Amino acid sequence: MIQIGKVVHLTGLSMKAIKWYEAKGLVQPSRLDNQYRLYGMEDIRRLNEIKLLRQMGISLEQIQTTASVSKLLDSRLDEVQREIEALRQVEQQIKWMQTGGDSMKVRYEIWNRPKIVNGYVSELTTIPFAWEKLQPELTTDESYGVCLAKEEAYLAGMTDPVTGEEGRQVELSAGRYLVATVEGGIPAIPTTYNQLLALPDVTLRDALDFERYIHGQDGADDLIEIWLPVQ
Repeated sequence: MIQIGKVVHLTGLSMKAIKWYEAKGLVQPSRLDNQYRLYGMEDIRRLNEIKLLRQMGISLEQIQTTASVSKLLDSRLDEVQREIEALRQVEQQIKWMQTGGDSMKVRYEIWNRPKIVNGYVSELTTIPFAWEKLQPELTTDESYGVCLAKEEAYLAGMTDPVTGEEGRQVELSAGRYLVATVEGGIPAIPTTYNQLLALPDVTLRDALDFERYIHGQDGADDLIEIWLPVQ
């Protein structure tokens, strides 16, 4: 059994922190008649574990309320991966602003006739549901995500007909479009929209904008494009 002074040396924790963890019920040292604390190797292991978890950004409350360290690590890993993706978006925005938009892959396209898209509609807060409904029927190499802003709705669709009774049809107008390739997958779509709209000399026309998904072959990632109707 080890007294608290030696535990400070073995863990790198302050005496105050060790006593605080004891008060929170995270370690339970033995006590001599003179009230000196004695720590076993399991206490040392637990204190070092707590120190590592705190360094990973896991809160003391989470450590207290979650018995499984594995669950804590899985949860924190999910958070870190989301944080990394958010930082990647920030990095892209910084690079984009540094280059004045030159780093974006953009082009202009002109459609001589409109295109009909058939699909399923969801609210803007439940967009994945529209795609889940479309997925079993998807027969084309590309699909479209259309924001129906006036209805605060979203359509996931394709050029082939859909079979469900809730199916909906929209028309993508003929005319000129500014097209940008999305770098970074679906999470990067909002950032790419913002970057496009920040470009100089872009004047929108009154028509639907949309995302175009060109589906990869043999497990390859989809190519995502944003199409803005412009004058």
